[in-house]
Formats: sequence, C-alpha cells, structure tokens
Amino acid sequence: MRFSSFSGTSGGVKRYGRWFVLAFICVALVLVLVPAVSLGSTTNVTLKAAPASVIAGGAVKLTATACSCPSGATFTLLSKGSSGSWTAVATSPASKCGTAVFNVRVLRNTSFEVTLKSSHTTVTSKAVCVKVCAKLTLCVTPPTYGGVGISGTLVPGWNGGKVTITIAKVVHCWRTVKVATLSVPLTQGVGDSSVFATSWTGAQGNTTYVFTVKVATTADFNGACVSKCRKL
Repeated sequence: MRFSSFSGTSGGVKRYGRWFVLAFICVALVLVLVPAVSLGSTTNVTLKAAPASVIAGGAVKLTATACSCPSGATFTLLSKGSSGSWTAVATSPASKCGTAVFNVRVLRNTSFEVTLKSSHTTVTSKAVCVKVCAKLTLCVTPPTYGGVGISGTLVPGWNGGKVTITIAKVVHCWRTVKVATLSVPLTQGVGDSSVFATSWTGAQGNTTYVFTVKVATTADFNGACVSKCRKL
C-alpha cells in the first residue's frame, strides 16, 4: 500500500492533480526565465572603423552592429585617448536591422567602443583603435643676411616637444650629404596645433639643399612623421 501510494498508482485523481500542478509550475518558470537569459547571451555587438588609420583631423566612419538586436535599443559611442577614461561621444537609436553609423574626426590615437542598451540588456563591444599620423608641414624661405628661414606646423599640438630638421647638400646626380642637424622646440599654434621656427646660415650659392623635418613618436601619434622640402 505504501509503495503504490507513493508512486501514484493509487490514491485517485488527487495525486495526479498534484503532479500536474508541479509540472505546470516548472513550465511557467522556464517560460519566464529563458527569454531573460537568452536575450543577454545571444545579443552580440561589434564595432568597425573605416579607415583604421588617418592623418590628423581625418574623417572616420564607425559602424555598430548588433546581432539579435532588441526593439527600442540605443547605441552609445564612447572614446578614450592614450590616457584618461571612457567618455560618451554620441548616441543613436538602433535601426530595424540593429545598426548605427557614427562619423567622427580624429586628431590623436583614439580607442572607441559602443554600448547597446535596451529595457532587457546592456552589451558593450570590443574596443577598436584608430591610429593617427601627425600632420607636419615645412616652409623654407630664400636665404637672406639672417640665413635661410625654416618654419612649420604640427597637428595635433605637442607643446614642449621638439622637431628635428636635417639639412643635406646635393652633390652629384641627386646624391646627398648631410651638412647640418637642428633641434627646434614646438610652441603653441592656432587651436590644437604647435609651430616651430628657426634659421640656418650655412647655405652657399649655386647649391641645392634638401630640408627634412621629423617629429618623433609619442603616445598620440602613429609612428614618426616626416615632411620634406628642397631648396636651391
């Protein structure tokens, strides 16, 4: 009697009713919990930058994409420089296909990431880094009694830094021989830029010179930047 009572083989409808109620509760819990778990686990957010490397001030297109994007979701674009913390740059509602496009201009090496938020979930993409090569210009003026004037600009600014100017003499069939190296400090220019200026008194008549200016790599620049200008 005890065995049959426990297994439900006797005892009438009441015992089958209890098993039915328990099964119903289990199914209800599954239906409630599975959407919440699966939504957070299946939503995947990616961010792509084009191009991934630009000259300072260049335009970059950042495309955010969400797989299994919830309705009513919003993208938030964040950026971070070589130092500092993540900062919100812009927001955009996700399209029906779960995408958003952000157009930015970048002056320094910058990392970007995008966060997707909805009433059900918050998902953040992996960071992408946009590399920036500094924009360096050089101007050489004709020799005067004060020497040859050499000046230029660097974007973005690097006040307190230095540029290295190399002067080479063309001797035969455009073969050059270095005759001077100048280290010139950078000072504040207009906006986010620095300027430099100096002179050189070693120029000789009827001789062609090649002037090269270089700025070293910093945390803000993607490698050394070089600009050239020939002077007769």
